[in-house]
Amino acid sequence: MAELIRALKVRDIVLFNVVAIVGIRWISIAAATGPSSISLWLLALVLFFVPQAVAVIYLSKKYPIEGGVYEWAKVEFGDFHGFVAGWCYWANNLVYYPSLLISVAAIASFIVPGGSGLASNKIFIASVSLVVLWTAIGFNVVGVKIGKWVQNIGAIGTFGPIIVIAALAGIIVYLGKSQTHFSFANMLPTKLDYGTLSFWSSMCFALAGLELAAVMSGEIVDAARTIRKATYLSGVAVVLVYLVGTVSLLIGLPAKDVNLVTGLVQSIHKLEIETGVRYLTNISALLITLAGIGGAGAWLAGSARILFVTGIDNYLPSAFGKVHPTWKTPHVAIIFQGLIATAFLLMSFIGASTEQAYLVLVDATIIVYFIPYIYIFLAAIRIFRREARETPGSKSMLKIIVSSIGGVTTAAAIVLTLFPPEAGGNPLLFLIKSLGSSLAFVAVGVIIFWVAKRRKVAFS
Repeated sequence: MAELIRALKVRDIVLFNVVAIVGIRWISIAAATGPSSISLWLLALVLFFVPQAVAVIYLSKKYPIEGGVYEWAKVEFGDFHGFVAGWCYWANNLVYYPSLLISVAAIASFIVPGGSGLASNKIFIASVSLVVLWTAIGFNVVGVKIGKWVQNIGAIGTFGPIIVIAALAGIIVYLGKSQTHFSFANMLPTKLDYGTLSFWSSMCFALAGLELAAVMSGEIVDAARTIRKATYLSGVAVVLVYLVGTVSLLIGLPAKDVNLVTGLVQSIHKLEIETGVRYLTNISALLITLAGIGGAGAWLAGSARILFVTGIDNYLPSAFGKVHPTWKTPHVAIIFQGLIATAFLLMSFIGASTEQAYLVLVDATIIVYFIPYIYIFLAAIRIFRREARETPGSKSMLKIIVSSIGGVTTAAAIVLTLFPPEAGGNPLLFLIKSLGSSLAFVAVGVIIFWVAKRRKVAFS
């Protein structure tokens, strides 16, 4: 393994996890469904987030090495499965970056008073998205000691708007002007139809990402211990941000009026008018933009490490495995990741409005991203089964059950994503489109692996 600098500590990984996992846009999407989203958040916490945390903690303890999910799958199931897991993890980001950057750019339009109209201007959105993307790239290329501050400041930008909207919501409740009535009955789903289940699978996706820091284990001080402590702390923070943000947003706006992209800032603006406090909308928009830069930086840094380790293993060009002589970062992998993300970002605007581009990209992300999670849970189950055989009477059986619940939840989320989220669409056409595009991503990875494998055999 090429020389890397271990500069990330518990605080850095906690903030890294928060900015990577928390998507302000998911708060808007959840609030748009109404108070029932609260119980759906809690269900996703129990059936997906907790199993994810258990699996990541123990896999990081067993294999605290650069590459994360790629290495976990490779060691437990072989080179082919390791490459497929790593490839899907990387390929998912081709569509994730644009969806993240589009939402951040739309919110950035609120930074300047009177600039909210720019949220539907594709030239503005594309320009801001590219600035955010390449700012994150620049900081990550010049070294993890510098790059980590993009994520750290981004995490502060994540907490800031939540604190603002929670404070404003508290004032509105005190004044008796809440736009949403909360009760035990209306916080439960009114019906468990396909639409509700499909939406819930998206909420599981919103809680995913604890494994991202482990991809950078070679740059973390005492990786196993640091990831374990950071996972506990960041897990609590993530859940609180989503729950407090969703409730506060609904206090400011009725569910039917929530914009899927800019809903949080929209609610802060309305609460600002109600309370007479000025400029909180602009400040919050700035903070969310910083959070977006941090989130882009986190996913860019993590997914580029997949290119890095596969370059070292010679499944991808060996240039990806190079480390900068001064900055000690996989600079080739990071810059290449940025170029690919730029191409997909620009393509996402062809013939589509800002919101249309955003929604299409979000829908395209989930299946490919959840494939590595199947490997994560299966690898964890294998480790716990070995522990159970070696140490009878341990808690390994409970860990197996928890990891199995996570695996089943992940498989269900994949299946639900294959069908249209709303009635009236053509289910067969949607199935062909979603399954076909996902299989195409996987097929490209399989072809690359076998070509590289044959080349390695020929030269051995």
